[in-house]
Amino acid sequence: MKAYPDYGHPEGIDPSPWFKIKGDKLYPDYGHPKGIDPSPWFKIKGDKLYPDYGHPKGIDPSPWFKLR
Repeated sequence: MKAYPDYGHPEGIDPSPWFKIKGDKLYPDYGHPKGIDPSPWFKIKGDKLYPDYGHPKGIDPSPWFKLR
């Protein structure tokens, strides 16, 4: 499964995937502006996404996104 920027994203819709979802982690994919990264940027906990250790700003205990 992959995640694509949608109409609400500040940079608009993109036909290339920004993230690849593996288990409960999101990894930057080939469409991401920073390129592919082997470290997870986000972790899925319930219906929320939290920055993980690979995110440029580091781990954050507050969710950045809600899945719906």
